[in-house]
Amino acid sequence: MFKPNFSLTLRHAAMALALGVACAGAASAQTLHVELNTASLVNTGFLDLQFNPANTPASFASATISHLSGFGDLSGVVLTGNVQQNAGGFVFGNTTDYNDLFQGIAFGGKVSFDVTFGGLSDASPAAIQSKFAVSLFGADGTTALGNFNPQDSTLMSITWQPTAGAGVLSADITDHAIAGVSAVPEPSTWAMLGAGLALVGIARRRKLSA
Repeated sequence: MFKPNFSLTLRHAAMALALGVACAGAASAQTLHVELNTASLVNTGFLDLQFNPANTPASFASATISHLSGFGDLSGVVLTGNVQQNAGGFVFGNTTDYNDLFQGIAFGGKVSFDVTFGGLSDASPAAIQSKFAVSLFGADGTTALGNFNPQDSTLMSITWQPTAGAGVLSADITDHAIAGVSAVPEPSTWAMLGAGLALVGIARRRKLSA
């Protein structure tokens, strides 16, 4: 008579869920975590963030930064174009060709934030992309720092490409010693991971009590 192996079945289910978590995060994550390590820099300078369309008018898109760390006193932040400060962060729109946040910071530590992208769907092959760019400047506000892109002085950028669905993100980092980016799992992904861990725990308890 066949005897079900509940422990093995549950372990397989947990593994399937874990694989689903990885696939879901890679396919649907629209929030990224950006970290800048300024340990190699001294004194003070400026953080420059931009979210600009390749051309105007473009399909509407936004970039919202939150969970700010290392930004210092925001009372002197300079906002240009379609950039609005909200509770705990800032919202960039791409309705003008130049949308910029310029903030004085102290070097020597880490600066980080989450950036969430959203926008209208556009299935056209000619859909215009928008780029979120990150740069650091010296105390004079004009000298670009790090191993920056000589074309636009950026240390890294994230491009939002409109599609018929949720849109596609792609990152380009020119200075890996300073800039880094990683995906932030969505709440549904955390729920799947929690369910998988719970199944692993149940399987272990069944094995120990057998």
